[in-house]
Amino acid sequence: MTRLFGGGVLIDVALQNGALPKHFRWQRRVHPVKGVTNTWRVDFGWWRLRIWRDYFKLHTTTGLLVVIYHDLLTDSWYLQTIYD
Repeated sequence: MTRLFGGGVLIDVALQNGALPKHFRWQRRVHPVKGVTNTWRVDFGWWRLRIWRDYFKLHTTTGLLVVIYHDLLTDSWYLQTIYD
């Protein structure tokens, strides 16, 4: 069952080469990134409540297919979707 976390769940992310996620910590477990499927940037609402995020759809070595994002305004990382 696909799980969507509306505003996202706050997670800790380690980067490789300062750009792509290397692994993230969620529910007391480290999920190493096996591969990045897609990346995209959203920059919307600059005229009111701005949303500025980098999204990453990735596979983990723990068997997850997820979408995480980096909120560029707050420098925080969130888990948004887990696919089954």
